[in-house]
Amino acid sequence: MPKRHRWPTWLVPLAVALPLLLWHVSEPWTGSFDANGARYSTAARNTLRYGFWATRGGQIIDGGMREPSEYVYYAHHPPALPLTIATSFAVFGLHEWAARLVAIAFTLGSVVLVTWLGYQLAGPRAGGLAGLVFVLQPMIAFYGRMPDHEAPALFFALLTACSYVRWHRSGETRWIVLASAASATGVFYAWIVFVLPWLLLGHALLVRGRWRAAVWPCGAALLAVVCVVAHIALLEGGLDELWGALAHRTGAQAADRGSAATFGLAGMLGRQCSYFSIAFNWVAAALVPVWLLGFGRARMSDTLLVAALTLFGLANVFGFPQGAYVHIYYQFYLALPLALVGGFVLAELGRRRLVWLTALILVAMAVQSEQRLRRDLHRSYARPDPNYVRQFALAPKLRSQTEPTDKVLLVWALPASFRQLAWEADRNITIAKDEAEARDLAAKRQFNARFVVEDAGYDVDLRPWPEPARPPAR
Repeated sequence: MPKRHRWPTWLVPLAVALPLLLWHVSEPWTGSFDANGARYSTAARNTLRYGFWATRGGQIIDGGMREPSEYVYYAHHPPALPLTIATSFAVFGLHEWAARLVAIAFTLGSVVLVTWLGYQLAGPRAGGLAGLVFVLQPMIAFYGRMPDHEAPALFFALLTACSYVRWHRSGETRWIVLASAASATGVFYAWIVFVLPWLLLGHALLVRGRWRAAVWPCGAALLAVVCVVAHIALLEGGLDELWGALAHRTGAQAADRGSAATFGLAGMLGRQCSYFSIAFNWVAAALVPVWLLGFGRARMSDTLLVAALTLFGLANVFGFPQGAYVHIYYQFYLALPLALVGGFVLAELGRRRLVWLTALILVAMAVQSEQRLRRDLHRSYARPDPNYVRQFALAPKLRSQTEPTDKVLLVWALPASFRQLAWEADRNITIAKDEAEARDLAAKRQFNARFVVEDAGYDVDLRPWPEPARPPAR
């Protein structure tokens, strides 16, 4: 394809992605998945409040003001995401859209890298079409702006893969250096990035070409894991919380909190199929068997690379079954091989002068994605989670009756995370599900303010607890 025609292959996917990712960008954290945004935004705010050196780069996810000796760190994930959100807050202010902007920027970067990877494997037409298929997946259009680990992890995984392919084709050392840097940086955002360099090493071994240099990204990722684990141990004085989180995510508990129910293999597979039908485009999925039958497939090395990227996506699902059972966005990384396969098949249709069929398939993808986004995903803003709406309603009342330095005990049978309340009220909050638990907590810890939440639907209020003693009757 002449160079003058290559720019649209990069710009069209970005032009489609941007409005999709900016849809509802400034909404408060009221979606069923928005505890992630509230958690990492609170950690970012604390980084700005106390300073990087005071927090030692750790994630403090509680609201309110506290002394260094009272810092409680969140140690389940690497620290780079809230640090990046803190940078966005420093530039744009403490806004939900400023936190989402971080994920959006990484996702837009992934759009460019998917296009580049498709270009390297099958030419500019395939690259541009892969980029379009990528952004038309509801998973990317919706969860690609969620402040969580998926968007940056996919970006650095893609940068690793693109650099690896350039090295594999050219043998130039600079590309394997970039792949090593990308894999190491990605680990500071998400553990799962550690898996990809090893899959790429397996690819290099299978194609029987040069492979020894492919060990370097593996070593860089391993060193990054050691650094992150050492950082957590330094902050926490051990790794008990991290091992506990790992055991939980690799288990079979059917809910994140307060559930004794478990799931088996059939339940896991059924749940994943249900998630896939919501978050991915069935028109794009229908192109996969066409590609497997040989339509649009070229070099065996490229087929093996798509297989490696598919295993990368599946590792996040079946490597952490509890997390994947509870959270739909654990399938996020499957968008990458799906986009590449779609790009390859659609490009082959174009080569066979079936442009009309390519256009028809893309229109069908767009229509289905719009329906999924509007009916199944974005409706969470039209019908926000009642638990989170109540937290936002309570926040101004809590701020008006407490000081930023108060340690607040709430008696509230809240069946959800209270990260939204910590973000919006900006208070150091502990919640007891009943008064018996509250008495037990009060006997062990000092609280400056204690309340019972009077909860009548969306009408929430605060009552001091324990109530003042009544004067004796005369």
